[in-house]
Amino acid sequence: MGGVDEVLQRSGRTVRGAVARLEESAALDRPATAVRAAARAVLRPRALSDVLRGVPAGHPAHPPLTDVPIGLWLSASTLDLLAPVAGRRAADRLVGLGVLAATPTALTGLADWGTSERNDPAVRRVGVVHGVANLAALACYSTSWVLRRRGHRAAGVLAGLAGGAVLGVGGYLGGHLALVRGVPRQDPVAREVDRVATGVSRTASHEATADLFDPVAVDESKRSTTDHAEIRTWVEAQGGRPALVPPLGRGEPPVPAVIFPSGPSGHGAVPATWQEWFDAFDRGGLAFVRPARLTDAPPFFELTQA
Repeated sequence: MGGVDEVLQRSGRTVRGAVARLEESAALDRPATAVRAAARAVLRPRALSDVLRGVPAGHPAHPPLTDVPIGLWLSASTLDLLAPVAGRRAADRLVGLGVLAATPTALTGLADWGTSERNDPAVRRVGVVHGVANLAALACYSTSWVLRRRGHRAAGVLAGLAGGAVLGVGGYLGGHLALVRGVPRQDPVAREVDRVATGVSRTASHEATADLFDPVAVDESKRSTTDHAEIRTWVEAQGGRPALVPPLGRGEPPVPAVIFPSGPSGHGAVPATWQEWFDAFDRGGLAFVRPARLTDAPPFFELTQA
């Protein structure tokens, strides 16, 4: 089991590192500019933008809509693999319905991204890759449907399976945007959704991100975690940036630190990428201890042995 756990942890670090590199890749800002123009065109009519962002329903529209094309397409692939003869007609219809459902799903996602990316470069960059992956999946499934209609069933099934693989990448990035970056809760319309649904207006950034953390721990004075996503979300909610204190001795890893608006948490700390920060964090076998509640007090955390 130890070997399996090590492989899983290494794989997790690799995936998180890849996402972190996307978040820090300024090369993605240029294509994001073109996507932003499209998003603004979609959001310009107020009534349409409200519908796309779920304001009338009191709930963001994009997250539940994503289940529709994903469910239809994965069901089609399941029938292709497990019932290639008896499920043929049903699988073809499911692929076509998924293609139809993808359009409103994409528009609601574009609306959420368009009002969230302006204040968060990480959302801007990951959102572009998320959208490209999902468009690639849509292209695969559209091709699959055409091939099936023309009698090239084997090729159509393969195109659908390829679409499912790409869809997994897009879905992972979408989950990162929603659960780690807090999309669409960062934008004013999302706060309006909260106000309509609960009667409470969330106006402070720390209030808007507080519910991302484990609700079981909110009544404790401190919370210890080794989860990279939770650490990064908490630090950035406090306005912090990753940094490292150079090692004191040869062969020792650097010490993770954070540069807050009020100053660095460690003497001699220099800015670093999140990938570098978590590499040092993992090498040191550390745990991140923070207050269980987000408050207006100056940010505080400590590192202990996990």
